[in-house]
Amino acid sequence: MSKFEKADTKFDLADFKGTRYEGAIDSVTSLYSYNEVMQSYLHQYKFLQDVALAQVFAEELRHLFEKKEGIVVPIPMYPEKLLLRTFAQVDELLNSAAVPFQHLLAKTAASEQGKKSKKERLEASPLFEVTGKITAQTFILFDDIYTTGTTMHHAAKVLKNFGATRIEAITLIKG
Repeated sequence: MSKFEKADTKFDLADFKGTRYEGAIDSVTSLYSYNEVMQSYLHQYKFLQDVALAQVFAEELRHLFEKKEGIVVPIPMYPEKLLLRTFAQVDELLNSAAVPFQHLLAKTAASEQGKKSKKERLEASPLFEVTGKITAQTFILFDDIYTTGTTMHHAAKVLKNFGATRIEAITLIKG
């Protein structure tokens, strides 16, 4: 059985050049690559609701966030999806790592990004709205997986439109 594979943490944000999301995210860090073992972990954690698995990466996440400065903002779930899943997987990862965070965004669309092409994702209406106070400072967006980056860029753009000066993104997995 293979293991969790460390991700190449260098991201090419050039895919967003020339789009309305250009410059929304200043840096992206992912801890692990998406492979068969990670796919199995995510399925067990998110869809079979094995919340205890949030502890698997707690120490590594805690160490990563200790090196960062800014307000941590988890990518929220759409309310109906949260009811179905029964827990917010991103919040649980942060809680298990004892990383303080603030909910400053609400998801405004129920559509799943994974079922859309990258072009459709980029052209979609904003996925989030601001629910808290945004000041001119650094925010660190956190999500479980970075596939095309569109979800993160949507969230970053909204925060920057409300005055954020720098947006970093951290994900557990790079898809």
